[in-house]
Amino acid sequence: MPNVEERSLQVTAGTALPDWSEFLGAQPGANIFHDPRWGQVMLQAYGNRPYYLTARREGRVVGCLQLVHQKSLLFGSHLCSLPYFDAAGIVGDKDATNALLREASGLREQLKADWIELRQMEPVDSSLPSRTDKVTLRLALPSTSEQLWEQLKAKLRNQIRKPQQSNLVAISGGGDLLDEFHAVYCRNMRDLGSPPHAKRFFRLIADTFAMAVRLHVVRLADRPVAASFTLRHGSTVCVPWAGSDWRVSELCGNMLLYWAMLADSCQQGATCFDFGRSTRDSGTLKFKRQWGAEEVPLHWQYLLRPDETMPGPSMEGNRFRLMIGLWRHLPVTVARCVGPVAIGRVT
Repeated sequence: MPNVEERSLQVTAGTALPDWSEFLGAQPGANIFHDPRWGQVMLQAYGNRPYYLTARREGRVVGCLQLVHQKSLLFGSHLCSLPYFDAAGIVGDKDATNALLREASGLREQLKADWIELRQMEPVDSSLPSRTDKVTLRLALPSTSEQLWEQLKAKLRNQIRKPQQSNLVAISGGGDLLDEFHAVYCRNMRDLGSPPHAKRFFRLIADTFAMAVRLHVVRLADRPVAASFTLRHGSTVCVPWAGSDWRVSELCGNMLLYWAMLADSCQQGATCFDFGRSTRDSGTLKFKRQWGAEEVPLHWQYLLRPDETMPGPSMEGNRFRLMIGLWRHLPVTVARCVGPVAIGRVT
C-alpha cells in the first residue's frame, strides 16, 4: 500500500513533449539522454511513439520517465527507456520512483506490450528482473591532450603513430561530416550483421542537439575509413556510434579515430570520456580498457507481462545467428536501405 508521501503524488502519462528542463537540470544523475526531445527524434525517424510519465507533488515535478514504444517484426512489442543508449531510466526520489513504476506497468498493460526495459545506472527496485551483462567504460581526462599522450603505454602510442605514418588524417566537426560518417557506419554495421540506422536519424539528432554533437572522421586520401558520432553532456563526452572499414584494418584507422576523439575532448574542456557499453569479457571491452578506461556496471531492469520471461541479449539464438549471417552478405547499398525498415515501427 502506498505511504502518505506516495499518495500525495500525482503521476500522469502522455505523448505531448513535457517541460522537464528545470527538474532535470537540478538532478545530478540526469544526463542528455533524459531529455524528452529524444522521443520526438525517434517518432520522426521511425514512428516509435514516446510516452512521458511525470510525477508531481503539489504541482512540482519530482520524477520522470521517458518510454519509447517499439513494435517490430524482429523484437515484437515493448517499451524502452531509452532505445539505442546505455542508461536513461527513471529520475526521482524513492516515492516518485515507486509511483512511476506503477504507472509504467499500467501503460504496458494498456499497450499490450510484452515488457518494459528500464536502462539504469543504478537499479530502481531490487525485486525486478535484471540484466547486468553490460558495462560502460569511462576514462578520466587530464586538462591537455599532451598529458593524456604521456599517460598512454608505449605500445598504444605506436599503434596511433602507425596510421599517421600511413598518411591517414583525422578531422573533427559537426553535421558537415555526416555523409562520411554514415558511409563508414553502414559498412561497419553490415559487417557486424546488424541493421544500420537511417541517415535521417542522425540528421535529426544533429539538428536537435546541435551544441552537443561532434563527429570525427579518419581519411585515407579522400576516402573515409573510420568515423564516430559523439555527444557531450556536461563535462562528459560519450560515443554511442563508432566504426571502421575492416578492408583497411591493417592501417589501424580505429586507433587514430579514438585518439582523435580523446584529444579533441581534452581540448574542448571535457573531464570524462565515456566509451559506451560493451558486453563483459568481449573483444570490444578489451579494446576500450587498453586506453585506461574503468568499467561501470549498467542495470537493465524489466517490468514483464505475467507470462513473459526476461528477454536475453537481442541477437542470441539460432534464428538471429542465421539472420546475422545473411545480413553480412548483403551489398552495403541494400543494407543501408533495408536497415531502417527493420528498425522502424510495424503498424
